[in-house]
Amino acid sequence: MNILKKTISIILISILILLTLTGCKYENNSIENQAYVIALGIDKGKENLLKLSFQFATPSSDSTSSSSSGSETTTTTVECSSISSGFNLMNSYISKKLNLSHCKVIIFSEELASIGIAEEIQTLINKIQIRPEASIIISKCSASDFIENAKPNLMSLIAKYYEIIVTSGKYTGYYYNSTLENFYSSLEEGLIEPTAMLGGINVENLHYIDKNINYIDIDSSYVAGTSLVEDENLIQLMGTAVFKDGKLVGELNGQETISHLIITNKLEQCIINIPDPFSSDNLISVSITLNNTKNKVEFVNNSPFITVDTSVEAYILTYSDASNYGTEEALKIIEKYINSYLATHISSYLYKTAKDYNSDIAGFGKKVISKYTNINKWNESNWSENYKNAFFHVNVSTDLEGSTLMINN
Repeated sequence: MNILKKTISIILISILILLTLTGCKYENNSIENQAYVIALGIDKGKENLLKLSFQFATPSSDSTSSSSSGSETTTTTVECSSISSGFNLMNSYISKKLNLSHCKVIIFSEELASIGIAEEIQTLINKIQIRPEASIIISKCSASDFIENAKPNLMSLIAKYYEIIVTSGKYTGYYYNSTLENFYSSLEEGLIEPTAMLGGINVENLHYIDKNINYIDIDSSYVAGTSLVEDENLIQLMGTAVFKDGKLVGELNGQETISHLIITNKLEQCIINIPDPFSSDNLISVSITLNNTKNKVEFVNNSPFITVDTSVEAYILTYSDASNYGTEEALKIIEKYINSYLATHISSYLYKTAKDYNSDIAGFGKKVISKYTNINKWNESNWSENYKNAFFHVNVSTDLEGSTLMINN
């Protein structure tokens, strides 16, 4: 009987100990003890190698369901020698434990990206808490300033704001959501150079119009922070940051980004302006959706010769009673203008990536590698450097059947 009582007592004590330990673990990992990072900014440091900016979500007082849902935010910065040491320093400073599982965006300053961010990308991808789908933004201002000016527009939740702003480029074609996973894969794969979204702050003294740009192309010629939007101190995404071997080497504006998305079969929708073939004083706005793009790579005297064949559907947005777009003949003429316009801009984009940046961001290397029998021969070809010798031929086919314009019989 005594043995039975002792056994029961031991079991009860063990259960109580387990419950106590579980309660402590739950308490340590509860929402109240976590500091949820919504955005992470990385700049070149002044007193140390790096400057990290953490934007924390402040939970609403009446809600404990998710710390990332709060509309209030606070930003704290720390200078450090590495990302990992910066995280440790921040943990030693704040009263809560850093949690990056809700981090939506990672912002690198243009200054730091020009030096190279391959090491930082590799560190971040190894941080299990950070989700691979976190978006990468290259800011033309400092990353800390970008975060400070990230204020929800037409909504109250900062986390939702970041989710929407990085994906809304699919309606314009002016930028494309680049993720941590995609950036890292490009670095490791070596068959395509990484790209990222360009970000900036809408400050009036940065607004400009390039006098060398045709008025038809002005609306799509901007990069982040330079467009004539009259709403100060709000962040803006527009354009593409171009990398080579982990270093920022240049940028694409809105129109060049559209061309990039066409080449890589990622364009969903965009609007372009073309000259009105029937009136030199007017332009025609056209909505474009991509059907398909096929790229072919051959070699002529060891120089890459790349042929691009792309087809799009077009929808005419500009219409007036005085216009003469309602005949088969007129639509065929407009189709030719669209073909010529897109072919010219795509060719310009391609030569810019090859001659100015020598960066194969379109991934033509994936087509080339299949021509080699083994990895040694591929390495000997030195595609990364040979891309600058490429020349291109672009064919565009446009289908206007999707237009609601009435065709006269």
